[in-house]
Amino acid sequence: MSKRARSNIPQFRVRVPAKVAAQLRGKRVLLSLGNPNDGPCIKTVTIGSDVAFSLETDDRTIAEARQANALDHLRRLFELSGADPINLSHKDMVALSGGTYLLYQEIHGDNPGEPSAWSYHKALHRAALEGRIKNPPSAALMPNEANAARELLGEGDLTAAVNALPADQHDALEDRFGLLADWILIRQRIHLNPNDRRRFLRLVGTASLDAGWQLRRNAEGDYTPDIKALRFPSIETVAAVKPKHTITGLLDLWWQEAKATGRSQKTYDTYTGAIDRLVKHLGHDDAGRVTEQDMLAFKDARLKVVTAKSLKDGDLPGIRSVFGWAVDNRKLTKNPADAIKIKAEKKKQTRSKGFTDAEATAIFAACLSYARKPKEDAKTAAAKRWAPLIAAYTGCRIAEVLQLRKEDVRKEARHHIFDLNPLAGSIKSGMYRLVPVHQHLIALGLLRFVETSEDGPLFAKGAYKRVVEFVRTVVTDERVQPNHAWRHRFKTISRNLGMDHRTVDCIQGHAARTSGEDYGDVSVMAMARVVAAIPHIAIRTGAG
Repeated sequence: MSKRARSNIPQFRVRVPAKVAAQLRGKRVLLSLGNPNDGPCIKTVTIGSDVAFSLETDDRTIAEARQANALDHLRRLFELSGADPINLSHKDMVALSGGTYLLYQEIHGDNPGEPSAWSYHKALHRAALEGRIKNPPSAALMPNEANAARELLGEGDLTAAVNALPADQHDALEDRFGLLADWILIRQRIHLNPNDRRRFLRLVGTASLDAGWQLRRNAEGDYTPDIKALRFPSIETVAAVKPKHTITGLLDLWWQEAKATGRSQKTYDTYTGAIDRLVKHLGHDDAGRVTEQDMLAFKDARLKVVTAKSLKDGDLPGIRSVFGWAVDNRKLTKNPADAIKIKAEKKKQTRSKGFTDAEATAIFAACLSYARKPKEDAKTAAAKRWAPLIAAYTGCRIAEVLQLRKEDVRKEARHHIFDLNPLAGSIKSGMYRLVPVHQHLIALGLLRFVETSEDGPLFAKGAYKRVVEFVRTVVTDERVQPNHAWRHRFKTISRNLGMDHRTVDCIQGHAARTSGEDYGDVSVMAMARVVAAIPHIAIRTGAG
């Protein structure tokens, strides 16, 4: 956007690509720029070496939305100018003409204005359709044509005035309905065969007339559903407008390959959430229509509700991966998400990432004294009691604890172990690991809890959030993560004790740092020595 001197109203301006400038020069284009949080904004512009007009608002948010709508429509026009013309069936053209009816309703359905305005608008529509007038004004979606109608039809009764003019004397379909027809075709990216143009203009004019009748009834207080609206087939039935590839379809194709190469269900779920948010923002599921400008607008919208880090680490990896896969597999020619460059602000660290001794003691006390709430699921209560304790003595991820099954806690190589296994759920590395059970957990009754549990998962599915919320009631310092802090604490303690860092990494599921470190195995016996050396966390008197 740009601004003129001495004006706070931003201007839209875009240069017309040289390859289509000569072809489009002088063409008039209808733009509907309004949004749900904005009133109607209709523009009719003429293509020159560029397109420029006022966005008619000093509200930055509304101006940006109008700017995006105009860019999208004009880019479709520029792309369409080099496309081959196509033939459409009569049914497909009726379906497309229904887009005109819907557009009128979208703009005016809630606030139709005065009935008389629609009477003038309809009269010009009918007179043009029946060939009774020449050189009518272009129908540009706004019912503000009283003066033009009086000039062509006189001051008397409109129905009588139209009927009094001879029919089939003039061809005014292009003059009256050309802009509306072009709006639909540009919107749906269709270069219609010129031989079908006149028939399509008539269908658009009839749909516009039907919309005018309904909006006049609305203006008179009658919102009875219009049975004529049911005559239009869905635009989605038109083969020419169906996307070659949908965004959600690309996600499904990506997942088929990613699953075969070992990507986790958790990754798929995360990517699905990001793709769903993108599709909702775009308002369509056509992968071929997504532009770099669309992605930048998505970024701006997301940054209003999430942090830069959340966007960078949450939404973007999935979207980039899916579009990138599509490019690699010749589904798309370009990855539009590459336009987004985000440098998340580095967080300042003002305390240890791990729990302090006092915090660990407080959490243990809360866990051991926890009493199941009325109507609370027993496995949810068990998760609050045992998950933080297990994390404290294994340094594992809470999600890994919560997917433990009864059979995953057993005795092996003369040690009680936790079998953290991808068969039970998501493991970030995709590799199972056997982690010895700390003697303090045994003393606190963990093995008795496992023995008396039913077969299958020990804890409730979906308990992760409940555990986070529970720990946060004990350690309220927002600078420390309520579950991940156990992993930092475990690493710090083992480092202070001078433990072999490769053994500690194996306990926590961290990858080897060099190819040399990856040689050989880290045995349960080696891990047991490390786990046994981790000091018992103090328990407050009376905590169980």
